[in-house]
Amino acid sequence: MANGEEFRSEIGDRTASLAHEINNPLDAICNLLYLVEGEPHLSDSGRRYLQIAHEEILRLAAVVRDTVGQYRDTARRQEINIPLLLDEVLELYKARLDAKHIAVKTRYCVGGNFFALSSQLHGAFSNLLLNAADALSAGGTIQVRVCRAHEWSGAARKGLRVTFADNGCGMRTEHLARIFQPFFSTKGESGRGMGLAVVKDAVRRNGGVLRVRSTTRPGRSGSVFAMFLPAA
Repeated sequence: MANGEEFRSEIGDRTASLAHEINNPLDAICNLLYLVEGEPHLSDSGRRYLQIAHEEILRLAAVVRDTVGQYRDTARRQEINIPLLLDEVLELYKARLDAKHIAVKTRYCVGGNFFALSSQLHGAFSNLLLNAADALSAGGTIQVRVCRAHEWSGAARKGLRVTFADNGCGMRTEHLARIFQPFFSTKGESGRGMGLAVVKDAVRRNGGVLRVRSTTRPGRSGSVFAMFLPAA
């Protein structure tokens, strides 16, 4: 019987092969979208919808890439700038947020470098941003912050705290205990229930801790997701 490492390697090879087969049609779709965008009589709303479609294709490609990364050498960390990574995510989904008239306010500490698995954090930030957007009605606000901090538990670890806060509908108390469970969703049939499970796993793999608080109180509703990422 193959040992754990051999089994992981075999799964990794199969996953990489599947990812290759998925990426080929994704590339073809992206090329077709670019061709459609060049049509001279395309309406402004049509161009906006194409931009959103293109963003979703890029998001799917990122999901495939991150899935493959789980079966590769996870020790390959690199120094990244968290504010720059957040800005990349915000730029990626700018068209979707603008279409819903959602304002994003950022506040970053100076520096903000972190030795991390960047693709996993990119996925975590994307999920938190899109969840916040889904919780908001038109004209809502998302606040994204990065600051230097100590771990909440009072431990000696120092690092960065990344916060996503929205003034959306909030979540009921009975849901908060289950939101990180795979396949649990508060979005009904439109939710897959995997986003926050992915976020929690990404934070864990980077040695961090994730916390959430939320309220449905009228006039003060909203949710705050905060992750602590320890310094090396």
